[in-house]
Amino acid sequence: MKRPLVSLTIVFCLGILISSKINIRLAPIYISSVIFLALTLISLKKGLRSDIFLLCLVFSLGALYLKNSQVLPLCHISRFAYYKNNNLYTIKGMVQNAPLIKNKKTSFIFKAEEIQINNLKNNCCGSILVYVKGEKDLRYGEELILKGRLYRPFSFTGNKRNSFKNYLSNQQIYSIMNIETNIHLVRLNKNRGFMIKKFALWVKARMEEIIFKHLSYLPASIIDAMVLGERKAIAPLINNSMIKTGTVHILVVSGFNVGIVAFVIVLFLKLFRLPRNLRLCIAIFCLIVYCLLTGASTPVVRATVMSIVFLLALLIKRESDIYNSCCLAAILILLVNPRQLFDIGFQLSFVSVISIICLYPKLKSFLRAQSIKIKYLKIIAEGFLVSLSAWLGTLGFIAYHFKIFSPITVLANIFIVPLATLITLCGFSLILMGLVYPPLAIFFASASELVVALLLKINAILIKLPGAYFYLS
Repeated sequence: MKRPLVSLTIVFCLGILISSKINIRLAPIYISSVIFLALTLISLKKGLRSDIFLLCLVFSLGALYLKNSQVLPLCHISRFAYYKNNNLYTIKGMVQNAPLIKNKKTSFIFKAEEIQINNLKNNCCGSILVYVKGEKDLRYGEELILKGRLYRPFSFTGNKRNSFKNYLSNQQIYSIMNIETNIHLVRLNKNRGFMIKKFALWVKARMEEIIFKHLSYLPASIIDAMVLGERKAIAPLINNSMIKTGTVHILVVSGFNVGIVAFVIVLFLKLFRLPRNLRLCIAIFCLIVYCLLTGASTPVVRATVMSIVFLLALLIKRESDIYNSCCLAAILILLVNPRQLFDIGFQLSFVSVISIICLYPKLKSFLRAQSIKIKYLKIIAEGFLVSLSAWLGTLGFIAYHFKIFSPITVLANIFIVPLATLITLCGFSLILMGLVYPPLAIFFASASELVVALLLKINAILIKLPGAYFYLS
């Protein structure tokens, strides 16, 4: 097989997809996986027959992996809760993420370890979404004892595919707890968790402090989203206007941001004349920290894995392959949680990259963009073709999930994406100056506010153009 990882990834995804549509028990999938494993080993190095058996094995493993993820352990927290009563449950565990404070409520994901019902304690596992009344200064890794009512997530929309309940189940969360009073939240003054993640979240908090200190709220919220992946402060009006022009992707950390981080780190370390291999190893570590810092969303994980593969290839002096890198990123994400395949972020992240890889060279050749002699026109033409490639690839997914068709997207990306690039660079520069020499940070803050205002103005103008977007029934 040419590029075997590509074929194996596609078949693995097909196994996950088809098993989600067919109601089949685990036992037959286990048996078929064992049979195909045996046939693959027996027919090893026998050409086409071996390849067919291997693909069947990977398909079975994809189906098995999804079905296995849907079987909850006997000790799962959801098995102890009776949702139709008003019982108060006492749960001990650990804060699993950086808590979010919004609308005078604090929310976080809580890893349950022990549950008490009617004075009986049981060990348990699984995660719950917790809402606490008031603004609480909680930290990732902090041990707590919570007391409150448990209930299942509601579907706030008639579309099951995009419901809040379905979103949480894809994150393997099946229960929500509400805590009304302070006495029902007990802090144990212990802090656990992944050390690198704790360090990353500390760095993120310091960066956010600099951003909101030097900028007014609106541009600060946009730069916070673009540089640190934190969208909690984005106004719904801004988010909706970006959806209409098909440029909402700029409000998340993407592969471009990861590329900037990798380039700046390697360049910075080169100034200190560190050995090449040491520079690459430090860059890989910093990329992992940045991935955790920005919430490890699918686009960031994809870009981080691809960047690390590229840096490792340089480290061992081998040529990296973008198709294999992309597939490796997809496989790693799906191995952690196979239900990510049904997440719109996962789909758009990989489809947009694959579309650019596959369609851009063909469009460039077909329209003869390489024959343009004027440098600036050539850059504009190539930017247009990249935008067109991504738009064509993601068009069906956006229409299916968001029920909107935006012909203005290709034009919008020509103006918006370069400005978003400039805003991202200004944001990183502002943070760097805020850390190194704060008096100089005011100049980058002013530049950031100016470019953000220009971006929003252009986006507002594009929305008003005739036929800019259409809602689908």
